[in-house]
Amino acid sequence: MDTPAIDERFLIAGQEYGDALAELGLDPHALFWAYDRDEKRHVLVLITDFFDFKGPLEISRQLFRAYNASATPQEIDPFVVRLHSVNQMVGGSLNNFVSGGWTFNKMDKVTGKPDGLPMEFEAFAQHGLEIKKGWVIRHRKIGPARKSVELGRRWDRFTRNVDKVAA
Repeated sequence: MDTPAIDERFLIAGQEYGDALAELGLDPHALFWAYDRDEKRHVLVLITDFFDFKGPLEISRQLFRAYNASATPQEIDPFVVRLHSVNQMVGGSLNNFVSGGWTFNKMDKVTGKPDGLPMEFEAFAQHGLEIKKGWVIRHRKIGPARKSVELGRRWDRFTRNVDKVAA
């Protein structure tokens, strides 16, 4: 895999972006940089259950409002943020991988048991995205789905916080 390197300032800005989102009340399941092979550019992948609750358009609106209010790093244009749901095949598999899939055991075809020592790798490609271990900013395993009441409360908190900084 010959993935183009990402500028260090974007790695730092990505960390700051994750911190800003957490402060505003958006706790992503995963946030990481990836290289999109089709678009031939780096994208910041944000996986959240707000995707199913409010939809990508409303999340994008709030991210733009936060960006315009300078609540998120100006190095990260909201157009570079790629939104996914934890419930999408793509979002779920990417989240599971960055949350602990950096080792691989070769499996014995007959017994189905691990064959040899686990191998650790620094990069992988999935769904047209190339991801390196050092590009992962935040991640957590997908647990039981949050109830809509809790999602609503968290979403309201997030939007109230964006409203405050945008005022």
